Amino acid sequence: MTDDNGASPKYLLPSSGDNAAIATRRLERGEIVTIDGEAVRLREVVLQGHRICVRPIARDEAILSWGLPFGTALEDIRPGDYLCNAKARDVLRYRNPEDYGPSLRANFEDRDTVVERILPEAPEFGTNVADIQDGITFEGFDRGAARGWGTRNYLAVIGVTSRSRSVVLEAVRRLQPDHPAIDGFDGVVPIIHTEGGGSETASDHERLLRTLAGFAANPNVGAALFVNDSRSQLLNDEIQALAARRGARNVFYYTVDCVSQLGPVVAKAAALAAELTGTRRRPAPLSGLRLGLQCGGSDAFSGVTANQVLGKAVHSVIRRGGTANLAETDELIGAEQHVLQRVAGQGVFNSFLEMQQRFKDYAAAHGQTAEGNVSGGNLYRGLYNITLKSIGAARKKDPATYIDYTIEYGAPMDRPGYCFMDSPGNDLESIAGQVAAGANLILFTTGNGSITNFPFVPTLKIVTTRERFRLLETDMDFDAGLVLEGETMEAAGQRLFDLMVSTAAGVRSKGERTGQYQTQIWRSAFYPKPDLQEPHFDGQPLLPAANDTRIRNRLAEAPRVSLILPTSLCSGQVAEQIAGRLNEAGSQDRVVAVPHTEGCGVSGGNSERLFRDTMIGYATHPLIARCVFLEHGCEKTHNDYFRAALRDSGVDDAGFEWASIQLEGGINAVGRHVEAAILDTPARAVPDRPVLIGIASERPSGKVDGLVRELLAAGIGVVFADKDPAIKLLEIPQAWPTLAYAQRPERAGLHIMDCSSTDWLEIATGLGAAGCRCLLVFAESHPRQPHRFIPTLQIGPANQSGFDLQPNEPLLPRLLATLAGDYRPKVQPAPNVGFQISRGRFGVSL
Repeated sequence: MTDDNGASPKYLLPSSGDNAAIATRRLERGEIVTIDGEAVRLREVVLQGHRICVRPIARDEAILSWGLPFGTALEDIRPGDYLCNAKARDVLRYRNPEDYGPSLRANFEDRDTVVERILPEAPEFGTNVADIQDGITFEGFDRGAARGWGTRNYLAVIGVTSRSRSVVLEAVRRLQPDHPAIDGFDGVVPIIHTEGGGSETASDHERLLRTLAGFAANPNVGAALFVNDSRSQLLNDEIQALAARRGARNVFYYTVDCVSQLGPVVAKAAALAAELTGTRRRPAPLSGLRLGLQCGGSDAFSGVTANQVLGKAVHSVIRRGGTANLAETDELIGAEQHVLQRVAGQGVFNSFLEMQQRFKDYAAAHGQTAEGNVSGGNLYRGLYNITLKSIGAARKKDPATYIDYTIEYGAPMDRPGYCFMDSPGNDLESIAGQVAAGANLILFTTGNGSITNFPFVPTLKIVTTRERFRLLETDMDFDAGLVLEGETMEAAGQRLFDLMVSTAAGVRSKGERTGQYQTQIWRSAFYPKPDLQEPHFDGQPLLPAANDTRIRNRLAEAPRVSLILPTSLCSGQVAEQIAGRLNEAGSQDRVVAVPHTEGCGVSGGNSERLFRDTMIGYATHPLIARCVFLEHGCEKTHNDYFRAALRDSGVDDAGFEWASIQLEGGINAVGRHVEAAILDTPARAVPDRPVLIGIASERPSGKVDGLVRELLAAGIGVVFADKDPAIKLLEIPQAWPTLAYAQRPERAGLHIMDCSSTDWLEIATGLGAAGCRCLLVFAESHPRQPHRFIPTLQIGPANQSGFDLQPNEPLLPRLLATLAGDYRPKVQPAPNVGFQISRGRFGVSL
């Protein structure tokens, strides 16, 4: 894409009728640009990917990109004016204060996508035709008519609920060294997630069952082992029936409550791995490709290069009888005119709009709109609102392609063609649905350089610009930025088509080479009543603790750890990999990472505050000696966000180290930075905080009230989660939450923490964020997963291993020894245990 002189232009127009153009590079204040033959001096700095006016726009006139409106002018706008809404203005003032000050004004407002839709006036009804039979094949694994062709051959160990996380990861840890990828076998991978771990039936019960069954039926799975627990609300028989209906074979089911029961699982997995080794690929037709189409870390060029190139390549697969799955419902809101221009018929047209409206209602029930999907990285790189983001995302459907049918999240792609699947814009949650639907290859477009990969489905990352591809070449697969330098869309589409075919045939993607992958199923959401208000918590204890400093002084030398804190879900596994290397090398302190599912693709408001407070609670926890914030680089809650959050909390942000996967050139480069930071940074002083412990119980002892009063008399505060059954045994007049989830109390005493979930992992994470230095668990039959670094003392029956005490033994001496580091609980923290942050009553995936 060049100007008449062969040079790269300073801006480009997505469509000839647009009045808004995209800056192809940073344009300086005072720089001259030529617009319609006239020299215009710019009055503001315009960052790469941001938009300038190229035709006079009158007040109240629509601002257009790809011929579609994404905003309305608040004033008359002249050619050369920087186009800016209120959200972009605030982001730019915050992140680039040297360029943007009070003079930067918002000159347009966003389209109201909640009530406004622009539909095609005359949609074209028809279906995609498989009219190319050129004999192109890929070498794949034949799974039969029901499941189709696999591009990989994995053994998947799948946790049914979040409670199974630690045993699944331990099983895979034992298996992987003896069963590597070799001779037609791609290896053993874990599938772990956050769902189903509570004591009540989740609102997404059927969707969760459908997704788990779909994982087992995916053609890239040669065999699967499901690991459940005895308290699960999801039954093995339910999953088995659904998986069998979808043609899944070689699937086995186990109930395992603790690592000591893993023997049969590991033995069966070893036998299955041996059976899968030596499986031969066979020539498969291109109709065997089932593509999941995704985008993440999008920028202004996503719709210009990567998504259009993807659309061309996918259309070539569809014409050969293949299948493609377009998803992310909220990331198509505002782009209906393009998406629905070609559909199979009125039924598909209506179904798409019904799914879209259902998603709007789902968000509205929690006080949200699709605008919450637009991340800080999107805004900073020129995607001002959900309409503009959606218009670009919709280019994953080529103008020549029809939508043949729609499916629910995780439902099977049961026929060829181009389908739409309902899902949130959250990348990982949407990908899990596509994999459950049968996708055997993921095509992932990215502007910022997202590192997303799924455990058993190869993911090709398609980057929008050359400079970003070069920066992250070790982690990215395809450079679509060549289109900006003159490559035709057809040539780029052919180049991507060839890469898809070779990857399907076994050539490893960049993500497979790094071994980085994550799984997250669409998280369950509460459905609050319309008049439900966010509660207020005063932080005052229900019962005070004695003002006794002797315990606090004794704890000054307790063991501490170094923490790698991912600022979003996408940097979580990278943080774990770095921590693992440091621990293997014998770092001076144990190094802990806390991967989670938040920070991007989720709603703001109350849910974002819970996440922010949780992260700050861990960064400043008394047991943390040093802390590195590790951002992915395109999330809502990036490093700059947390610098400001720390300052707002009265904490000096200079006491922390900051690292960025995308800005530092990828996984390897950022790993070197974080490792050096952990090794070279001196330990922070232990903060002067009240001594707190958290108590959790399944079947509480009648001695709980006496224990609480004994602790309070010793100057130790106690925190319960609000649904804990032990609260009923406390002899106090009233018991109500005094703390929000993750709120840090200023005074020691008896506190109750608000927690919308009964999932132990969410409870433990919240208690840790509140500042608890030890967790005391009254378990019913088996020890719970311990916290990642907070000592977890477990009380239970004598006939089970892993318990530290029986209910009739004195607790206070053992607790004090644990707090001081003189006693190590029998179940020690490990990297395979969960760290799960509550979204509260209002949080949803967007």
